[in-house]
Amino acid sequence: MKLDKAAHPAGFEVLFYQNPQPMWIFDVHTLGVLEVNNAALVRYGYSRDEFLSKTIRELRPPEDAEFIDEILPQIRSTETNYREFRHLTQDGRILYAEIISYSINYNGVAARVVYARNVDEARELAGKLKLTQHRLLQILETTVIGFLQIDFDWTINYWNHAAEDLTGYYRDAVLGRKLWDVLPEIRHSNFYKYLHQTMEERHSIDFDDYFWPTQKWLVCNAYTTEEGIIIHFRDITRKRLAQENLLEKIDQLKEVSFLNSHALRKPIASLLGLTQLVSGDMITPQEFKQISALINECSIDLDNIVREINRRVGDEEYMQLLDIEASVFDFGNLVKDVVAKLQPLYKPTKIAISGITHQQFYGLRQSIEMALMYLIENAVRYSAQGSNIYIKTEIINQNIVLSVEDEGVGMDMEQLQNLFININRQKHVSATLGLPKINEVCRRHHGSMWIESIPGKGSEFFLRFPLSNVSAYKATGKTDFSVYHNATCDIGYNAGLDISILNWTGFQNYYTVRDGCLELIEILKKEPCSRVINNNSEVVGGWMDACDWVIDTLFPLAEQVGIKYVAWVYSPSTFSKLSAAYMLMKLNTSIVIEGFADQQSAEDWLSGLE
Repeated sequence: MKLDKAAHPAGFEVLFYQNPQPMWIFDVHTLGVLEVNNAALVRYGYSRDEFLSKTIRELRPPEDAEFIDEILPQIRSTETNYREFRHLTQDGRILYAEIISYSINYNGVAARVVYARNVDEARELAGKLKLTQHRLLQILETTVIGFLQIDFDWTINYWNHAAEDLTGYYRDAVLGRKLWDVLPEIRHSNFYKYLHQTMEERHSIDFDDYFWPTQKWLVCNAYTTEEGIIIHFRDITRKRLAQENLLEKIDQLKEVSFLNSHALRKPIASLLGLTQLVSGDMITPQEFKQISALINECSIDLDNIVREINRRVGDEEYMQLLDIEASVFDFGNLVKDVVAKLQPLYKPTKIAISGITHQQFYGLRQSIEMALMYLIENAVRYSAQGSNIYIKTEIINQNIVLSVEDEGVGMDMEQLQNLFININRQKHVSATLGLPKINEVCRRHHGSMWIESIPGKGSEFFLRFPLSNVSAYKATGKTDFSVYHNATCDIGYNAGLDISILNWTGFQNYYTVRDGCLELIEILKKEPCSRVINNNSEVVGGWMDACDWVIDTLFPLAEQVGIKYVAWVYSPSTFSKLSAAYMLMKLNTSIVIEGFADQQSAEDWLSGLE
């Protein structure tokens, strides 16, 4: 029997019989199948007579019969119905199909046309996809490579187990949060620079950088997808430290070789010559007395040189970065332990703790302990017996600042400048150079070292260690991500005087100097201004690591945007002034630069220029 052409629009019969998807018509009262197309016969395996002898109950597994009875009233009362059913084939297999049915009049019988779309393949594909996703998730969760995914608005939506280990944060603390809210410690870093570059330019990038909150070197790869950025990273700290230790050993061997070949030659040659005079019976008793004194002097020189060689060989273990794995400890207790250990060794000198801060800190405990021991020993060496040495810790702008103050001979500006240059030597640092190595300990914690001294009154050495959100999280298991404070540079403009003003505060380094200066350059590209006040009056400590960048990159950019005059307001901090002096000494620019002690004097100078 064919469809009633008069009851249906032209072409319906073609759409029914030639449709590649199974279709049939059933009586809504008896549920018997009234008509079926060839695609249904092929799909379900029945002959035409077998299919037409079925009811829609019999096309389903027996256990689904009760469900069919429950939904029949809804099917009969709706014009169009959509749902998923299980169907039974001629050979007893179960198929899953999406059913769309709608009511028609079939030769005067109230009926429904059924359109059945097979979803077995879709279900199988979904199952395979789910299995693949599960296997991929297992790989991501067991690898040592950190893996995270962020949206284009920087929201973190995946954070694997390795990312937890490498950053210190469990995923529950970071999922759904903005990346830069979670890790404000790396706003001024290559991480920030390169990830923003990936986001803006939509291309992949490879780089490595130091993640100071956990004292780890990480190599990173970032690339964009349709959903955002995927970042994977791994720990290369041991490799980097091995390279640095090799360079340090080379430096040490060069130093020892120099001492052996040069410093030893003079006293040995002198001793040989003097002993020949004595053994040759060529001198008078008075001359013998004088020569004996010279022999004694040369012997002392030789002994000192041998001691120095032994120290430079032996100090490697003493001043090397002893621990490469950070841990949580009480900073105040570390200071008290060091003082208790050294006080009996240096009596009658008194090592007094003038201020103590009990702060949970995540860092390289042994390295900080060794640095403090060295500074105390150094203070004792340059102080009179029985004088005092004061140890203090305090928190300044969310930084632990440790200071060691003595009542010794102090240093003049020339001595401080020599120390400043020596301490800030870049690249690798020899294990035998005490103060540069201590500066390296601070640098590993994203901190710094500086010195204040007055000739004849003593010196004070400062070590700075920033607090981090990671440190707070590791110590307590929670953080509101507000522990770490970035150093700031506020950029203002005095419209009356037509002067741009940079106000630097706190502790600065290469990255903060670079980012603050580049922000000014971008402003001046849009709103040119030829006169600038660079106010360093609230800067503490040095920033020599930025000097070469300021010389090679900043001032050429400043000339291009039309800066002609810079009034430099110096910081009272000695190392900040020395950083500026070092930079200005090497600078070659057409920009006129003048130094001042306060901002008012700087404004007076600039306002008086034509």
